[in-house]
Amino acid sequence: MRSIKTIIISLIMFFVYWFSQLIPKKKKLWIFGAWNGEKYGDNTKFLFEYINNNKTEIRPVWLTRNQTAYDLIESKGFEVIWTYSIKGFLISMMAEKIFISVGIKDVNRYVVNRKDVIMMWHGGTPIKKIVFDDTITRNKQNLLEKLIFSLFPFLGTTHLKGLAISGSLEASRIFQSAFNAKEGQVLLTGFPRNDSFFEMNQTAPLLTELNNSKLTNVIYMPTHRKEGKGKLSELFNCDLTELNNSFKSLNSKLFIKLHYFHLRKHTFKNLSHVYFITDDDIEQDIYTVLNKFDILITDFSSVHFDYLLTQKPIIFAPFDKEKYLQNDREFYFNYDEVTPGPQAENWEEILVYIENFIHNPKLFEEERLNVMNRFNQYTDSQNCQRVFSAINNKN
Repeated sequence: MRSIKTIIISLIMFFVYWFSQLIPKKKKLWIFGAWNGEKYGDNTKFLFEYINNNKTEIRPVWLTRNQTAYDLIESKGFEVIWTYSIKGFLISMMAEKIFISVGIKDVNRYVVNRKDVIMMWHGGTPIKKIVFDDTITRNKQNLLEKLIFSLFPFLGTTHLKGLAISGSLEASRIFQSAFNAKEGQVLLTGFPRNDSFFEMNQTAPLLTELNNSKLTNVIYMPTHRKEGKGKLSELFNCDLTELNNSFKSLNSKLFIKLHYFHLRKHTFKNLSHVYFITDDDIEQDIYTVLNKFDILITDFSSVHFDYLLTQKPIIFAPFDKEKYLQNDREFYFNYDEVTPGPQAENWEEILVYIENFIHNPKLFEEERLNVMNRFNQYTDSQNCQRVFSAINNKN
């Protein structure tokens, strides 16, 4: 029944999609979305808020399918519309520009004019291979599939026909390859979410605790395994009660932010010094609080390229690197060359490195600075302004 329903909807939307290309576009009407319409966050969010607060000539509209996101945006006084409502269809047809962070499912995919789409991306410079460069998790299309996706573009990911932004020359090179894009399609502007490291004007419940804390606050941000299908136990091969006692003895607290793909599946219990961050804690966006942590722990996530802007310590936890490379994703870089910090084989080693950094946070400082400069063209709070100027000048 589900497949029949999908076919019927696809056939109807075939006509809606191609008809929408005939609708005249309304100047200065820009729509935004993120994470398949389920979250209010990432690069699109920061640009959306910047435009709302600074560019009155633009009408920015956020599309969402998530009630929490809808309520949050509405509470800020910004315009938000349900993605697949009648109004969502109409405004999407008329939009001059469309900003996404993951894919066209971020917005109303059935009426997206691909030439008007700006890919903001949902991270910094990728470590792991993405989209067309990913030969492990991405299936190569046969001739029939290529034909279907040509006629029904809303069913999948296609070549980038609009624009993308990047934060460094390294990122620009990757995005050109990953999206089958031309050089002029990737704009080197810096990522909007990184403005949060320099201008902290966000609000989130967790900020109160972090601002008032006298502990060393450590955040662990592992990337996903198999698009969320991997086992969470692979990330916590330790006893959480013992880990909690260890952090307590260090006068530290471990905050764990699971990837979007895993967040809804975890069943771990919070302890006094080990806390699993929820979307409610951070208003659906970790960048509302990220610069408040004293130490970052991560594995293969691009978040460390951004966190380098804080000039704070980073510990790397590539517990399952060889397995990950074989079964999950390949890397764009030599891992050792782009990870400026100690690499731990287990949580016992991580605790030792945390204690070392507590006593001397300047350890690995030169290495961090070198990698930061390589992967961050800009180290200021003007990324949103640069993106806006670059996109607006493309008119």
